[in-house]
Parts: sequence; C-alpha cells; structure tokens
Amino acid sequence: MDDQKPRDKKKISPERKGLYYAGMAMMGIGIILFLSVFFIAFTGDPFAYEGNFMQNGFYGFILIGAGIFVMNLGARGAAGSGLVLDPEKAREDLTPYTKAAGGMLKDALEEIDLPSAKSGEKEVVRVRCIHCRALNEEDARFCKNCGKEM
Repeated sequence: MDDQKPRDKKKISPERKGLYYAGMAMMGIGIILFLSVFFIAFTGDPFAYEGNFMQNGFYGFILIGAGIFVMNLGARGAAGSGLVLDPEKAREDLTPYTKAAGGMLKDALEEIDLPSAKSGEKEVVRVRCIHCRALNEEDARFCKNCGKEM
C-alpha cells in the first residue's frame, strides 16, 4: 500500500482534470464570441444586428481570460497556481505538472547517479607511471607495476 501512494501523487485528480477541460471550454466559447464581432462586422451591416454587437467581443474576451485562469487552476491546483499560499501544498499540487514540464532540479538530480559525500566513498586520484604508463595512487613513491620510482 505504501508503494501506491507516491504513484498516486504523480497523477492529476479527476477534479483538476475537470477544471482544466472546463477552462478549455470557456476559452473556446470566448474565442467564438470574440470572433463573432468580426464575422458580424464583415458579413453585413453591423448596425442591423439587434443589440450591441460589440458586447459579444467584450464577453468573449472576459471568457478567454477566465478560461485561462480555470485551466491554470486545474493544471497546477489551488496552491500551485498561487490561489492558496501554502508552499508544501504547492509542491504537492505541482508534482504532476513539473514531471510533465520537464521536472525541477531535484527531479533531475534524482535521475542521475551522483556519488554522495555521505556514502563514505573516498575519491581516489590516480597518476600514470612515466616508465610503464600504469595507473598508481597519487601518493605512491614507486610504481606498483614496474617498481621504478615515480
């Protein structure tokens, strides 16, 4: 059961997916409303249109902005998008987003194998013998291969 919890954190919840798609729908409707102004203006007499045809463009523009906000909220979560100021919750909310976006520095470091100072491994520097070209430790006075002085 403990193995499943980290995997579940990397997935985006259905509620957030729903918010994302709702934001996309709002943007789509907003774009249609915004472009309808140009369609009405170029296909006929805009003043023959009942009501103020510029209202569609204004409402469309507002819907596009609201759709972007809702999409951002769905993609990054409440804390990740800055709506809720909680750094720990933001990291949790952004986990799937950062993995999909290429990851953060910590994620990149997790993927490579670096020898750490805590592992107790001592870095050894080797020097080539000028006579036989064998590798010896840095502080060796004589070559371990040919026995000549370094």
